[in-house]
Amino acid sequence: MQVRTEHNRIKLSICMPTRNRASFIAETLENVISQSDERIEIVIVDGASTDNTEEVVKNFKRKFDNIVYYRGDENPGVDRDMARTIELARGEYCWMLSDDDLLAPGAIKRMLKEIESGYEIYLSNVIACSLSMKPLRKRFWLSSGIKDRVFDLHNNNELITYCNSANSIGALFSYMSSIVLCREVWNKNGYNYDFDGSAYALASTLLAFTKRECRLKYIRDSLVLWRNDNESFQNEGGLVKRFLLDFDGYLKLADKCLNNDQNVRNSFLKVMTREHPWYTIIHVTSFIDNSKVWSEFRAKMFKFGYNPKMVRFCYIIGRNRNLVALTVAIKRKIIKSHWVQKIIIFFFSKHKCA
Repeated sequence: MQVRTEHNRIKLSICMPTRNRASFIAETLENVISQSDERIEIVIVDGASTDNTEEVVKNFKRKFDNIVYYRGDENPGVDRDMARTIELARGEYCWMLSDDDLLAPGAIKRMLKEIESGYEIYLSNVIACSLSMKPLRKRFWLSSGIKDRVFDLHNNNELITYCNSANSIGALFSYMSSIVLCREVWNKNGYNYDFDGSAYALASTLLAFTKRECRLKYIRDSLVLWRNDNESFQNEGGLVKRFLLDFDGYLKLADKCLNNDQNVRNSFLKVMTREHPWYTIIHVTSFIDNSKVWSEFRAKMFKFGYNPKMVRFCYIIGRNRNLVALTVAIKRKIIKSHWVQKIIIFFFSKHKCA
């Protein structure tokens, strides 16, 4: 399919930073192109891949003209590559899509309809999938009972309500593929170099939106299929690193972006206790044997509002590493069992995008 479009016809840019994901990006591009027309462009910034990513992308450009591909001479990191995709984009809105995720059927059509309302940010839910993209479970960033709703995040009371409704830091912009942002507003705020290399530069700029008019449209439907078994934090040391990345990133976000109102700051940080509840704390503490590391880890948990008695309980249980490992293995086996997956797939098939 050959598509040629004028600059001002593009409504939505699919912005995709990538590096060495040739084995996944083809499926993502096929998925996006199958839903696209002349109002859509795909902007790919390649952080100096050493595999055949460039060849894969060029093959797809023959099918779909509205692909912008930029390959850097070095790897500046995902934060800068993400910002570069927005810089190169021409659409009124940018959908920040990971190079190994997929869009649900009808997702682009739905989003084109949504952005007609002209809000600053759109946030959809996701379906967590296995590495082979079999659906595992729905992820709701806000309480599951909350329907489509617009939040005025410039209003502190409304921002507190939003944070208190959040189940996950996904509601606080930790997961790029669920975010669609207004490019004009992004350009007014710009890239935050204070967060360069932190993995939270995108979140810091979106929080900067709240300093002026910032309406967020929460979309309860799951518009993204998240390949969440494809992370680089799967080993033992990686799990602790994953938690510390979240802890350090969100403490810095609170310090730099939300230090003018203590109530806003507290409600913002409290979301972490719902992102990582007691049973996940037990899991990660089972890998912490160093007393100094544990002391620092515990101090950070207290800053987020974790209950000290709960933290102590998790640490004691986590000392029984074999029991924790067995429990986690059983849970994963249940989630990934054939019959459980069939039930999940059947359920999702009844709830496709409108």
